[in-house]
Formats: sequence, structure tokens, C-alpha cells
Amino acid sequence: MKPDAARREWHLASLVVRHHPEALPALAEAVDAAEGLEIALQDETRSVLVQESDGTAGLMANIDMLHALPGVVTVNLVYHHIEPQEPTG
Repeated sequence: MKPDAARREWHLASLVVRHHPEALPALAEAVDAAEGLEIALQDETRSVLVQESDGTAGLMANIDMLHALPGVVTVNLVYHHIEPQEPTG
């Protein structure tokens, strides 16, 4: 079955990032620069992030970006919800 190109979706996801304490500044800067990503909770070695996007491409790009940050140990997708949106036009 082919996906409908006109179908739009809204994605909400939460991520748990385990990191070394010295990764905090780079993580904060990366989250600020990323579209739809924000820090919900944080301590010295763990951060809970929330991601809102209009597709999985943005979510996966941010997961890859977080994995590449120096001092990040793991990035785990904990929750992912998809809402279909009505086509515009």
C-alpha cells in the first residue's frame, strides 16, 4: 500500500538522553538550534526531551544529531504518538 502524499501527520515524541555532565552545554545549544525539540527535565547525567514535528524525518534527524554530540552516551525513544491531520487545500 502506497502512502498518501497529501496526508499530513503531527508527531509527538519523548526521548531520554544519557550523557556525561560535561555534555550539558553542547546539548543545550543543540536543542535550542533544533526545530521542535525542547528539554522537559534535566539533571547532570540525564535529560528528557520532547519533540514535536510533522513527520518522522525531523524526529530521526534530531535523534541522529543528539547521538553525534560529544559526551552523549545513549538516546532512547520512549514515546511516539502520531495524529493524522486533515489535508489542506
